[in-house]
Amino acid sequence: MINFDLRGLLIPRNLTLNDLAEMSGVNYWTICHMSQRTYKSTKISDIQKICKALDISPNELFGYEKVLNG
Repeated sequence: MINFDLRGLLIPRNLTLNDLAEMSGVNYWTICHMSQRTYKSTKISDIQKICKALDISPNELFGYEKVLNG
């Protein structure tokens, strides 16, 4: 399972979703849906903008947790 904790990256930086939208140029509602995990797809360009705004790599934005069946 891919983990995505956008708020976990914003809180230590004292940033809000609105701050990130302004910093990255990504639409506020896109960021809001991403943070709530209610999006169905994400543009690579939006991921790049968010990573650039937060000065992080995609590896820091996403994580992976193996899910065992059974």
